[in-house]
Amino acid sequence: MKIPLAWLNLLHEKARSAVAVAGVAFAVLLILMQLGFLGSVRQSATRIYDQLNFDLLMVSPEYLHLSNPGTFPQTRLYQAASLAEVQRVAHLDVGFQLWRNLETGNRRGMMVLGCDPQDHAFLLKELDAQRGELATLDSVLIDRRSRREFGSTEPGVAAEVGPRKVRIAGNFALGTGFGADGAIVVGDQTFQRLFAARPAQSVSLGLVQLAPGEDSDLAAEKLRELLPKDVRVFTRAGIGEYEQRHWLTKTSVGIIFGLGVLVALVVGTSIVYQVLSSDIANHLPEYATLKAMGYSRGYLSSVVLKQAGILGVAGFVPGLFLSLLLYRVARELANIPIDMSMERAALVLGLSVAMCAVSGLASLGRVHGADPADLF
Repeated sequence: MKIPLAWLNLLHEKARSAVAVAGVAFAVLLILMQLGFLGSVRQSATRIYDQLNFDLLMVSPEYLHLSNPGTFPQTRLYQAASLAEVQRVAHLDVGFQLWRNLETGNRRGMMVLGCDPQDHAFLLKELDAQRGELATLDSVLIDRRSRREFGSTEPGVAAEVGPRKVRIAGNFALGTGFGADGAIVVGDQTFQRLFAARPAQSVSLGLVQLAPGEDSDLAAEKLRELLPKDVRVFTRAGIGEYEQRHWLTKTSVGIIFGLGVLVALVVGTSIVYQVLSSDIANHLPEYATLKAMGYSRGYLSSVVLKQAGILGVAGFVPGLFLSLLLYRVARELANIPIDMSMERAALVLGLSVAMCAVSGLASLGRVHGADPADLF
């Protein structure tokens, strides 16, 4: 009958094993949170674009990201509309203004999206259904997922945007991600009032919808050949990749969360190594006795690695449940689009076991060095 030596070792030193499980759980929690935030950066990078009605996107050569798009001449939209593959064009203006809550007096930067109320610029049904409200000057639709500091989002509430007093005509649920704390949608005439210094014949984004059956890549190439160099053309997939790459690799947000995963792995590996190394030191006479009895180095190695694997799985469970709780808090309090996926959970389970296996392998030297002669 095989003796479950790995289990017995862990159960014999319950306090030390509990510390090891807590260390692994802490590392798992860190990894899941960092991966969750990293995933939310990727998701929020295209959140607004996912709800815009376009096949091709026209932007300025100075375009950095949605929150800083630059402008290009509106006449380029009319030129694009002349292409046979193009069914219709629309524009979307993007800017930032200070929003002042009239109840508290608090001021906070707000993303302002301006469009022609006659255009179906948005795919979000809730927003598209209310676009008629934007025909009234100084009427705004506000994102319910804007931060609470902006105040009430109920229709009829008055506020100030930049130099003008506005009235909330409706609301919608979209979210802006890491680029802004809140967003409003206004009509194009209201947008010109809020940004009087901006040239009237310039736009931030050109939304190009192709005729059914047209290939977006081929149409994009034709548009690039047709239009001057003062405008860039992206496909829907292309702008999504561009935004994700920008936020993940060119900003501190993506870099910090990526490094956080590495730090969590190092922390967890160090904790498990210390626990296993201490356990081996305390049981060196027992390991030496087993060697004297004829047990192979492979068997002793398997005992240590089994202990490491058990710690990896045991620490993953509480780490997973704690991360699910914090995911919910982040969603509800900070409006961060963070969700657990089966792929992420499976990945982190594998990382947890691998992390503990590395710690176990690093501890094997002491087991192999146990000398039966030291017992006498």
